[in-house]
Amino acid sequence: MTTNNEVLRDIWVRLKEQEFASSSDLTSNREMWNKLLYYALSSVTDYLCEDNLAVNQQLRSQLEFAGKFFETLPQINLDVNKLFGDEELILFSATAYSFAGYPGASAVVLKGLTGDKLSLTERVLAEVIRYGDANFPWENSQIGLTTSLVFSGHEDISILYKQVDSLIEDAYRRDDDMDIIAAECVKKTIRQCWENATIKLMPNFSDTDQQKWISSLTTEKLHPVLWSAQQELGKHNVFRGNSAVVQLPTGSGKTASFSLILRASLYRDSFHVAIIVAPFKSIRDEIYWDLKLQFHGEEVDINRISTELKVDFSDFSLIERPAIIIVTPEKLLFMIRHNPNFLDETGLFIFDEAHQLDNSERGITFELLLSTINFLVADEIQKVFVSAVIGNPDEVSGWFNSGNNDIVSELQPRKFEKVLGYSYWNNETNHGELLIWNKLQETEPLVKFPYFFDPIKIRKNKTQPDFTIKNHTAGIRWATALTTRRFMRGGMVAVYAPRKDTIKGLAKVFMELQKAAPISINDSESIAALCNLFELNFGKNSVLVKAYQSRIFIHDGNIPDGIRSSLEFEAQKGNIPLLLCTNTLAQGVNLPIKTIIITSVGNGDLELNNRDTINLVGRVGRAGVINEGNIIFMQNINPNSDKRARTALNDLVNETPADPIGSSLASLFMRTAVDSYDNATEYIQASDWCTAEFLNDPLKWISNLVEDVSPKQAKAYSHVFLEKANGVWKIENYLMSIWDVIQEGDQEANIEKVIRKMFASTRIQDDEFDLMVWTFKYLGEKISSLAVGGYDILVMSKMMVGINEALNVESFVDSNGESIIESDDLEQIIIDIWPILRTSVSVKNQSEENLYSFLLIEWIKGKSYIEILESWKLEYPEVGLSNRKLEVERVYIICSQVFQYDMQLKLTALMEVITDPVKHARLEKLQIAMKTGLPRKTEQLMYGIGISDRVLARLLCEEMGVDTADHKEVLHWLRMNKKQIIEKFGSMIPEYFRSRMW
Repeated sequence: MTTNNEVLRDIWVRLKEQEFASSSDLTSNREMWNKLLYYALSSVTDYLCEDNLAVNQQLRSQLEFAGKFFETLPQINLDVNKLFGDEELILFSATAYSFAGYPGASAVVLKGLTGDKLSLTERVLAEVIRYGDANFPWENSQIGLTTSLVFSGHEDISILYKQVDSLIEDAYRRDDDMDIIAAECVKKTIRQCWENATIKLMPNFSDTDQQKWISSLTTEKLHPVLWSAQQELGKHNVFRGNSAVVQLPTGSGKTASFSLILRASLYRDSFHVAIIVAPFKSIRDEIYWDLKLQFHGEEVDINRISTELKVDFSDFSLIERPAIIIVTPEKLLFMIRHNPNFLDETGLFIFDEAHQLDNSERGITFELLLSTINFLVADEIQKVFVSAVIGNPDEVSGWFNSGNNDIVSELQPRKFEKVLGYSYWNNETNHGELLIWNKLQETEPLVKFPYFFDPIKIRKNKTQPDFTIKNHTAGIRWATALTTRRFMRGGMVAVYAPRKDTIKGLAKVFMELQKAAPISINDSESIAALCNLFELNFGKNSVLVKAYQSRIFIHDGNIPDGIRSSLEFEAQKGNIPLLLCTNTLAQGVNLPIKTIIITSVGNGDLELNNRDTINLVGRVGRAGVINEGNIIFMQNINPNSDKRARTALNDLVNETPADPIGSSLASLFMRTAVDSYDNATEYIQASDWCTAEFLNDPLKWISNLVEDVSPKQAKAYSHVFLEKANGVWKIENYLMSIWDVIQEGDQEANIEKVIRKMFASTRIQDDEFDLMVWTFKYLGEKISSLAVGGYDILVMSKMMVGINEALNVESFVDSNGESIIESDDLEQIIIDIWPILRTSVSVKNQSEENLYSFLLIEWIKGKSYIEILESWKLEYPEVGLSNRKLEVERVYIICSQVFQYDMQLKLTALMEVITDPVKHARLEKLQIAMKTGLPRKTEQLMYGIGISDRVLARLLCEEMGVDTADHKEVLHWLRMNKKQIIEKFGSMIPEYFRSRMW
């Protein structure tokens, strides 16, 4: 006997056939489709008959099933389906989703509803599902208007119930079955929504006056009803000020949750300063702009503290209004080192994407930041640890805030929100196959689309995909491109690859495919401006620029911040059908992605663990935007890679929990592969380097080690041990920053106490822990000897570097302080302090330090990346660096990594020991010029207020004709000259920058 699940599965597969324009291997049973109507509708009516508003798991599953059925059937455009486009079914899909507790899915279903074939009662139902939303293409009913007033706190709920009772009486009097059900649904919807209404719950959850919430609800800054995630936060007293470890699945309303936590604390006068720590600049900016909108016109300052390691923040005790600060971990550590007193003004900390604690590159900094706050901030101050992927919430909670917090991690996603599968090239059929699965199939095998994509003839004697040994890599890329083409019919597709060079290779294939078989892509004026601006930055010969001009968009670390932000802005507007990306996509960027194609789960350092995979695929099918997302893994790479991909797929199918969050600091002392890409590699133990010789001078120790080994071994050893050295330097700086605390009593006992309060101590084996303790204590002795020798440990901690580098900087200033930085000329200052800056250049490239100093000077002159490349070719044509081809992308990497980050650290250290105020001011000017790559104050201000593209900032500065304008003058000029700016530069100003200017 055919089950209901099998019938819905059949309907769903037909929709997929329509979406893909490809047939599956599943036989249809269409005569059963309409019979499922009665079961689905009975799930809705069963809930209507329940007195209890709470939905148990069984009924929730039935309602979600009904929502899926009602949503799917009207989309199938077949002659046999008489219900194609049926708006009544669409309405009841939204109703079922709403009853099941999935308001985001309900909102998606209602998009595009015309109401032409709905009764007046059914229209009322649509309105109340959207809380009286007036954005439907019909005039709002009285009930809709009253609903809006009630949920914004301007009307009593009893008046709404009276109006609904009249609606129900009228439906029964007319004896219209569907209107009776719809009218009863109206009342149940209002009862259910009122049970979770923001205006009703938030005053109770937060111990605040209801009147304080009315304004933000009236201006639609807050959602009228709390989603499940926010309800759980309320039940766990997070809105009352309790600290918490919170696991919020992607798409569960994190931004809205932040807003509610901030408002609750603000309305209770619980903070003068609130700090949100965002691990990446992109997330920092996204949160900043969201909160600017959320708190627009209110008595609170929203500050996005720059990433530069300089004192550009005010004394927060002097500001009159409460302030919300969004900052990266590195900058917050710097702020604490320089003025920890501002923590006394801080009443709330939110740590976003906090699983980055286990990030090999930045996790140690994040953990040391949390440990610093643990030392300096009382446990009573609210701290919220937020992530979508916490595999060990109990362990994290036991450590975070000394264990004084609640755990919020019971949230469950919708059953049917993801489609999982893989794409495979079948040599026997000479076609690409697609195999997909979702929870409708339960234990059934994957549904196969045996002829999902055809091979394509790209030249007279050349057909792709070609999986011969010679062309295997090209074959994989062509299979990926052809698979992607199929999915682009249904919405935005992101193609993920772990390596940047793979992305460039894919881009070339997509461009060739577009030439061989062009498809029309929506091309707005803003998109054209984005591509033109990128060309001005990188030049017309860049592979990346050529890809953009072909409307093949790339999102990775080689794309300048302003271009990438503009790209994300266009994607959020639905203007980007295809995005090729690396792990930058997993760093919290929220885009309306319908499908993600995972070309490889990677290997070695770039391999995705299951936490990374969960976080990555969480970007697909976002709640309230898309109801069903596709996650497709590519096959045919090699047996090992294919096996890893299938393992990742099976983990998602089986809902394997996220890996436990580890500690990057603990990992420092764990066994480490010399070559993580080689299964037969040797391993380094902590005992190999936890020695006095290494800790005294890591660079000298590494240099001695690699003298007598092969170049390949030297490269591998240098890479591994430099990572260890970087960790050691961070530990040294951390210990110096809390040296006063360590000196209060027994030094060694206090250091061990410090270690035991770290997360690392909970994630490490005993023998590794002993070596970690020994290392910390040995470094403590180094610092102690410096203190005895008269060195200012506090000043050294503010330098944000390790002991040896701090001593080198001090020695340099002692020897040269009188003769350096005597001029305002930035080029001369670079020459003066080059012995300090040059240490940022990797050892293997230091023989070409003249090239780096030359490129740095070109950079601070404000030249574009392509202009810098042309200067490089003219002045140093024989220098390619590491035998690499001279490309503009290489220039960008040097500028963004070496000049904007690595050398900034050196300059920051130097500025701490330059006491002459005139010289210090000159270094500050150099610091800003190095960070922005712009020499003039007006350009720098334009860049800072949101025109974060160097070419555009330079052009607008030249148009303004003032080099030293202040902040107000720049804003005034931009507003007063909007029309002229657009007329002259419109072809290179994407909508993102227009929205930031005006």
